[in-house]
Amino acid sequence: MSATTLEAALRELGIPCRVEAIDRLAVISPESDDAEQATIRVRREALRLMSAHGFTHLALELPSESDDRAPLHRD
Repeated sequence: MSATTLEAALRELGIPCRVEAIDRLAVISPESDDAEQATIRVRREALRLMSAHGFTHLALELPSESDDRAPLHRD
């Protein structure tokens, strides 16, 4: 189980992110400007990869309104 290898595998798929390991939990933080699309893609790919890297649970950090990664436009 390695956050580093899971992060590398996601980056190889073109998903820029950070991965933090907390026991068998992988916490994934997308680093994309298009956060909404990135999170959908990260979820799909991360679920496929996480068990291959020894994780049993996944948490995906979503950007908030105050987060620098959050989209600047408002509807």
